[in-house]
Amino acid sequence: MSKLIMNRRSFVAGMQGLALGTALTGLPRLGSAQDLKNVTYLTPFGYLINFAAAMYGDTSGIFEKHGLNVTVEGGRGSSMAVQQVTAGRALVSRTGGTDLIKAYAKDPSVVAIAEIYERDLFYVISAEDGAINSPEDMEGKTIGIVSPSGATENILDMMLAAKDIPADAVSREVVGNAPAAFELVKQGRISAFIATSDTDFQLRQAGEPIVSWSTDDVALCPGQVYMTSKAPLEESKEELAAFLSAIQECLGVMLETQDKMEIINSMGAKYDLAEKGRPDGGLAVLEFGMPNYQRAYDEKMASEQESWDSAYKLMVKAGLIEELEDRDFFDDSIRQLAFS
Repeated sequence: MSKLIMNRRSFVAGMQGLALGTALTGLPRLGSAQDLKNVTYLTPFGYLINFAAAMYGDTSGIFEKHGLNVTVEGGRGSSMAVQQVTAGRALVSRTGGTDLIKAYAKDPSVVAIAEIYERDLFYVISAEDGAINSPEDMEGKTIGIVSPSGATENILDMMLAAKDIPADAVSREVVGNAPAAFELVKQGRISAFIATSDTDFQLRQAGEPIVSWSTDDVALCPGQVYMTSKAPLEESKEELAAFLSAIQECLGVMLETQDKMEIINSMGAKYDLAEKGRPDGGLAVLEFGMPNYQRAYDEKMASEQESWDSAYKLMVKAGLIEELEDRDFFDDSIRQLAFS
């Protein structure tokens, strides 16, 4: 397996050298519009502010500065992301680490090239009255998941396996990924549900009486990764490296920008942002993501071997995948090219 960069907590000195030029190192800059390389990027699901780096890379002109004409398309789940990439209809997409491993077990042509959301992506959310504090508390209960056989159900199975609890000891109900799912907890239809950190944040911001904890506490996994298929690692390596360099610059600019509404307004002028109907226009959601953007920026989207090993072992134990001889889930060569 390609060597991963594992110094998660090493801080890349301050914001010096950021400006707008942390970008492309050693790769040719392309000047005129006709020289721009066309790239299609597929989000995991629609146009959520959580995927701001790529949308802002488009609307801010940062992708163009790096010689790319990037089409950002809204996806409809991890399965679509894998299908579009393997079919060659998208050069790069974003998906969860467990989704990548599960797809790789069926088709080892897919590969992660950077980790953009490194930890604590999913949370178990329950009510203070009847809190679910561990997988052991889930036995005999109904737990909400975002979609059947998707990332959250995989994570649920992995957490149960980690504690040697049979998968059929817990019932599941599809509730989606939104704060509204907490109403089902209040009604007693489910005891808890697994959702993204954004949903957890929005419930806390609304003052709901929730108890929540990161699934990484039980089942450590890679977070959200940028993925491609293995053929473009050589055929389109400059475009992929330029994409990562541009994303890195976007992260830096987003972190530096004091008025975050400037970022939201830039994206919203072109994309139908899912959170635009919130009273604050999605500002709190973007600000909530800043610590993770900082971490991804500081570490230049490096990934950690420990999280891949943990996820793989638990997925095998849970029966989600068979044991694999080849476990090259992550290839660091593009990231190294972008930031060498």
